Amino acid sequence: MALEGCMRCLKYLMFIFNFLFWLLGCAILGVAIWLRVDQRTTQYVDTGENLSSYYIGTYVLMAVGGIMMLVGFLGCCGAIYESQCMLCTFFIFLLLIFAAEIGGGIWAFLHQDDLTEFIKSDFEDIVKSKYGVDQHASKSWDGVQESLMCCGAADKSDWAQSAWGNQQKNWGSVPQSCCETPGPGCGSGGIVLIQQIHQKGCTDKLIEFFHKNLMIIGCVGIAIGVIQLLGMTFALCLCCSIRRNRNKHYHA
Repeated sequence: MALEGCMRCLKYLMFIFNFLFWLLGCAILGVAIWLRVDQRTTQYVDTGENLSSYYIGTYVLMAVGGIMMLVGFLGCCGAIYESQCMLCTFFIFLLLIFAAEIGGGIWAFLHQDDLTEFIKSDFEDIVKSKYGVDQHASKSWDGVQESLMCCGAADKSDWAQSAWGNQQKNWGSVPQSCCETPGPGCGSGGIVLIQQIHQKGCTDKLIEFFHKNLMIIGCVGIAIGVIQLLGMTFALCLCCSIRRNRNKHYHA
């Protein structure tokens, strides 16, 4: 009952594709577990609600990795053992993942303003209430300002209205992470050093980053969708071919 010709090639192509998919799932699961247990990573994450959100994010990532491993396993076994049941289950899983991605993309597109407001509100809360009060929040925010090359939530003036700013001797002081080149005196409120401070706020910088990379994100999303559609098409073709091959064998 072995498959022949193009379908035989498709069988091994399906196996290779799903084996790589399974390996990717292993990698994602491994990274998620590492992010969850590594203390050096979690120390840069804010405490309270943000830390809980971080943990939830790692669990979601673990679930994604686990599902990818399961789907890859079903695809590999279905192809090698020519199992219609496994191939159909693989197809259903892939279809559900594809539908979830489409739904998530549509939701994100329709709620762009809500997401922007959420980011803005969260950033303002960290800058004005938590920075300088909570050590983990301070480290986390310093990392954001250094990586995005920004200062404050809206701009550098946020620090004058913050809990951290009220603790400083000089009015107009900003953290060292706001400085283009951190060094002694930078950010202490000196008028001469204002030009050494990042002028844009982190909210605008983050939104700008996503807008700049929107094409790349879109292309990656489309590529993933096309690969999934091909995987579903190949699974159906292989399943139909196996059925025809078995029917032919039984009638022979």
